Amino acid sequence: MKKALLLLLMGTTLFVSCSKDDDDTPAVKTKAELIARTWEVQTGIITVGAYPAITGYTKGVAANPLDMSKFRLEFKSNGDLVQSGLDGTSSTGKWALSENDTKLTLTSTQLPSGDSWKVDNLTEQNLDISRDIAGNSTAPGDLYWKNLIDNYGKPLNISSKDGAKIVVKTIPVN
Repeated sequence: MKKALLLLLMGTTLFVSCSKDDDDTPAVKTKAELIARTWEVQTGIITVGAYPAITGYTKGVAANPLDMSKFRLEFKSNGDLVQSGLDGTSSTGKWALSENDTKLTLTSTQLPSGDSWKVDNLTEQNLDISRDIAGNSTAPGDLYWKNLIDNYGKPLNISSKDGAKIVVKTIPVN
């Protein structure tokens, strides 16, 4: 009888200790899965030529030089993109990751040839992207940004002729 109880106790102990699955560990998400959500700008910074970096927007700050509070990027898991502009109007396009998930390309009616960004950081809570624009670049995506820099930089007497770097840090929309 003692042997039977001992075997029953050992069997129960073995069953209980082995019954917990290792399935409690969440699956590691791919970069495409991490990006597939809606993001809003936390900070937008631009450096033009040799000028010091200018923070154009910081979420929650009342006196931003540029109001990006309505700007959103919604990356859908099927590769579709919905972009809400500075004025809140939406446009659609496509998004894709390439170069081992370090390059993000956005295409839209505005930029059908694509607007490429370097993925600096991508986690559940942050999508940080940047782009370097050579002063002599004629790439369509670069020309789009150079035009914006030249138009908005006129009052500050800055131009894109010496190149620029744009850094955008985003967070998920809650």
